[in-house]
Amino acid sequence: MEKDYVIITGGAGFIGSYMAKWYCENNFGVVVIDNLFRGSLNNINPLINDYGLVFEKYDLADYENIGPISELIVKYKPIQILHYAAINGTQYFYDRPQQVVEVNSVATLYLLKALSAAKGLDNRISPLILFASTSENYCEPFNVPTKETDLTYFRIEQNRDSYAVAKMVSEFYVKLYCQQLHLQWIVLRIFNVYGPKMIGTKYGQVIPEFVARVKDGEYPLKIFGNGKHTRSFIHIDDHVELTTRLVFSEKLVTNTVYNLGNDYEISILDVGKIVMNLCGKEPKFEFLEEREGDHLRRSPDLNKVFSVIGNYDFIDLQEGISTMI
Repeated sequence: MEKDYVIITGGAGFIGSYMAKWYCENNFGVVVIDNLFRGSLNNINPLINDYGLVFEKYDLADYENIGPISELIVKYKPIQILHYAAINGTQYFYDRPQQVVEVNSVATLYLLKALSAAKGLDNRISPLILFASTSENYCEPFNVPTKETDLTYFRIEQNRDSYAVAKMVSEFYVKLYCQQLHLQWIVLRIFNVYGPKMIGTKYGQVIPEFVARVKDGEYPLKIFGNGKHTRSFIHIDDHVELTTRLVFSEKLVTNTVYNLGNDYEISILDVGKIVMNLCGKEPKFEFLEEREGDHLRRSPDLNKVFSVIGNYDFIDLQEGISTMI
């Protein structure tokens, strides 16, 4: 029996590799496209060896790769294309904003151009397009918990918003190209995923960075600002479970946006306390100058995704962080 294939861009990265693992374990053929800027073959080598995952090293933001990627789409005729590829990591938004906005928007555009070319060659190609967007699009939210219908915006004076700009443009690219090609699509606005294998440098996210710095002996633990900023963190296992339940649900409504995250809101200071306690350290902090334009709160309203998959019990944050430590 032939397998149904999926294509996962950024599939050697943190979230993408976990998604690839789920599809492999559930008897799908998986093609990963990644330029290995943030991804690593170590994340997917077991899947290549055990399940025959196909890895293709392409930079989606390179115009010359539109043709080869369209050929991959024609060859494998995926039932889904999961577009996770992006430059992520908050410090990049400050240090390389031009690269962030350019690469993350152009990569989406060129992927869709490749899909358009493939469909022109074989009109039977009809994948569901899943685009991994971001809660950053809500900027400083006007409502918390934040609904999918709440305002998305960016601040021209804040380089930090380079990531949100690219993701908002990409959401429109996905919608408009899929309308033109008569394809179904969904956008996931993802809220702060964490878990094992996540990058623990300053170019990663706060939880793995805290874990790495405490393990390396940093004491007191340094925090940007006063630590009162809040976020909502979802363990990678929960992210994979929610996403796959959603896309394979008979109740799925396509051509729309879903928040995807955990609605438990916690301060960065309290996250630091959890990390330090689990590492056997008495919590003690040094507060640094706040990063310009940082958002004060972020927490999703999950009623829309729950209307499709039903209620869900999330992994406790302390338990989840302990799996990383």
